[in-house]
Amino acid sequence: MSSTPPPPPPGYVPYQSAQMAPQYAGFGSRLGAYILDALIAGLFSIPAVAVLLAGPSHIDTCTINDELQLCDVPDNSTIAIAVALGVAALAVYLTLYCRMVGKGQSWGHRAVSIRVADATTGQPIGTGRAVGRYFGRVLSAIPCYLGFLWSLWDERKQTWHDKLTNSVVLKS
Repeated sequence: MSSTPPPPPPGYVPYQSAQMAPQYAGFGSRLGAYILDALIAGLFSIPAVAVLLAGPSHIDTCTINDELQLCDVPDNSTIAIAVALGVAALAVYLTLYCRMVGKGQSWGHRAVSIRVADATTGQPIGTGRAVGRYFGRVLSAIPCYLGFLWSLWDERKQTWHDKLTNSVVLKS
């Protein structure tokens, strides 16, 4: 009397061979992450704006509503310092942002539980491709943001900048 185990139920797939389909992030969560990252980028500009508003200035004539008036205008040195701080802030933000996305998640991605991954392997895309993906967003935005909206009907919910860098955005 040998006791054999009963056959598996219909449709059973062993755990090791089960292929889980990736869960792509939807438009709403991607938009939420984008907005949060933009707000954080705005925080990096605070020193430049503070210098522009509080730095040395002079009184000059200006036109407001077709009337000549006196205005408080920033000095050239104030403008130069504000521009330098703005450029430095942008460089620091882009460096931090692209390194984070290269590892999988920016601040906004982490907040809405999504991550950027290679479309083939599912691994992080690396800093170089994250830089390309960041600047690829310009191409996605040029024709009335059609490249961003593309994720609404794409089967893998990819935008144009995702397609350019062979990446996908997944739920984490």
